[in-house]
Amino acid sequence: MRNRQKDELARDILSVCNGGAAITKVMFHAYMTHGQVKLYLAELIEKGLVEHDTLERKYYATSKGMEYLATFEKMTELLPVITRRSVASERLAIAYF
Repeated sequence: MRNRQKDELARDILSVCNGGAAITKVMFHAYMTHGQVKLYLAELIEKGLVEHDTLERKYYATSKGMEYLATFEKMTELLPVITRRSVASERLAIAYF
């Protein structure tokens, strides 16, 4: 697997946090270590893209975060950038043909 860019990591975290997620769920779905997730979540919280519910111990993507995620997806469609997801979908498409 190639190294992901910072914006790709933020995208992965925001997509997991949509609807709420504990830190372990974010770790497993974003393929990141605990330390990495803590750093990125702190930065996303500071920017207002994610909020933390201390009672439930879950992270939630804010409306600003969801707007960022939608914009990032549009940019990915417009600019052909090779990402982990695009490579996986290409392999899947080739397997069916």
